[in-house]
Amino acid sequence: MYIFKTMVYGGIEMNYCFLCNDFFVQYKNTNDIKTSIKNYIYNNYNTLKDIYFEPKKIEKDKIEEIIKSMDYQKVILDTITNLKNINLNEFFANIVNELGNILNYKDINKKVYVIIGLNTTTIYSTKYKNEDVTVILLESTWGLEENIKMLLAHEYTHWIREKEIKHDIFEKCIGERFITEGIACNFSEEVVPNKQKSYYTIVPNTTVEWVENNLEVIDKVVEPELNKNNMMYDFFYMFAKTKIPNMPVRTGYVYGYIKVKEYMRKNNFKIKDIVKSDWREVLNG
Repeated sequence: MYIFKTMVYGGIEMNYCFLCNDFFVQYKNTNDIKTSIKNYIYNNYNTLKDIYFEPKKIEKDKIEEIIKSMDYQKVILDTITNLKNINLNEFFANIVNELGNILNYKDINKKVYVIIGLNTTTIYSTKYKNEDVTVILLESTWGLEENIKMLLAHEYTHWIREKEIKHDIFEKCIGERFITEGIACNFSEEVVPNKQKSYYTIVPNTTVEWVENNLEVIDKVVEPELNKNNMMYDFFYMFAKTKIPNMPVRTGYVYGYIKVKEYMRKNNFKIKDIVKSDWREVLNG
């Protein structure tokens, strides 16, 4: 059973559960990806069900199908290779400390599960045992430092806004969600520069292009909806049936990224200057 390891580094107290370590033990013993994944899931099924399978609606038959995939097995093997000889405890602590220094904010105490998943998502927050926890799928990063740093940068801004803003930053209203995600995507770019916009917004290039070409359409549609959450599904969910014709899914991340970028350029700000800002100030500024 893997328990939380509390790490205090640079003034930041974090609680990590490296559930992925059980997979690494299995692989060391078997040298077989498929067998190791099956053993790892069997050993940790109850926890994985509560923090991953159920929140992300992954059925048991889908688990078996993905595990058999050679593409999936290659991703796992590449992740193992890239993480060889890396101490994950120190690795994560160093990155989080760097992020805290950049943002000049270290009053963070979060529980983070680092798991091997089925390469279906990247990083997210969920409720587990009446607590908000963060879950990161290690294979989604391919075990590469810049990818892990990018995802943690995104999430670090969420942790700050969750603590400083006294409402639900994800479900309160679409205006808040646009700016919350826009801040996160822009901080990822600040920390890991010189990538495509799609890298920071975690969508296909075609989605970025669609948003850039339809900004005025989106502006008009969302203007009366900003204080509501009725269109949250349209803009932020993977399998949404969107109300705007031909609009791709998850465009909210790109729209928020662009709006925050415009605000920062206009005022010569960096993310540390606006990470706690009211969403209305950013959208109207």
